[in-house]
Amino acid sequence: MKLIIDFILIVGIVLNIITLLKLFKTKNNQLPKKILIIFWFFIAFIIIHFYGLLHKLNFLFIPTYILENGSRFLLASLIYLYVKSLFENEKNFIVKHFVHFIPFILYLFFYTLPSSINYATDKNIFPYIRIINIYINLALIKDCYGLIYLLMSLNIYYKYEPRLKQFFSSFKEQDFVWVKKFIILFLVAISIDLIITISEISFGYNVEWDAYITLFFVIIAMSYLGYFGLTQKTIYLTKIILDQSLLAKDNYNQKIIKPKEQNELKLKLEKLFVEDKIHLQSDLNLNDLSQKMKISSRSLSAFLNDDLKTNFYEKVNYYRVEEAKEILMTDKVFQYKITAIGESCGFNSKSSFYRIFKKSTGHSPSEYRRVFLKK
Repeated sequence: MKLIIDFILIVGIVLNIITLLKLFKTKNNQLPKKILIIFWFFIAFIIIHFYGLLHKLNFLFIPTYILENGSRFLLASLIYLYVKSLFENEKNFIVKHFVHFIPFILYLFFYTLPSSINYATDKNIFPYIRIINIYINLALIKDCYGLIYLLMSLNIYYKYEPRLKQFFSSFKEQDFVWVKKFIILFLVAISIDLIITISEISFGYNVEWDAYITLFFVIIAMSYLGYFGLTQKTIYLTKIILDQSLLAKDNYNQKIIKPKEQNELKLKLEKLFVEDKIHLQSDLNLNDLSQKMKISSRSLSAFLNDDLKTNFYEKVNYYRVEEAKEILMTDKVFQYKITAIGESCGFNSKSSFYRIFKKSTGHSPSEYRRVFLKK
């Protein structure tokens, strides 16, 4: 059993190092990246702490205890701030949200450090620590605290996900789904730890190896998230370039686009899609299109929503589906695989091509081809 746990912990340390190296190599230096780096550093301290505990290595176990012991007060709030920083790029973000670090700081100075001093000196210098350990289940408090913050993080994601269609043409299968998986996987890990804690309270037992179960699920989450993060164009989603005014609710007192400008914009938009085929760019976003049309992204979004009764995501994928339909109805279809046809039309994955095409036509690309041949 010890060998299995030892192997899992070593794998976790290696995965953590790879993750951190990849994050350091990302070119941007924006706040979401910095928050992720701090998050994974704390995960590393936790794994090293339990590795030291497993092998009774005091030179590893004791120093890492100071950061590991209250880490659950910090990690969940870091996930929350990471998600919030992606969608709400405020000035002095950390200063404005410093309140989220207060529980960790209080716990560090009033519990972790005093209990460490008691342990190191083998004296009861801080007697209230013993009272806390007897009458308060800190593990239960930490798990509940973590669950609350992770649910708050998930709420932010679901709040902004529908509005992202104003910016991106293929977000659902690419970068943003990583955020949801990131939150959910750690939500599962915390939930498992909570179940174990409640079980210990209910049945009156206490075992040392229960923490390794939670850590095992954390390492599984790391493995999956590491792979999923590396497949993104923006690794681990460390930045989103958005027009923040568009993330607010679309309540405008007056129309942004004047009636006399509508026809001109329609012609420009038609030319970009029909003649220039701008939709073939798989990473096309609202900012790219607005620059081509020489208007602000806010004006373009308002034009699409208010005047054309659509959004950027739907508009781009409409032309991608039309492009795919043309290929499927000609002899060109025999030159490519169905997946390659989707990629040539601007879809960034097989799943997004099939899903969007079927939603638009009622048929999968293969079925659409067969229906056409029967006519």
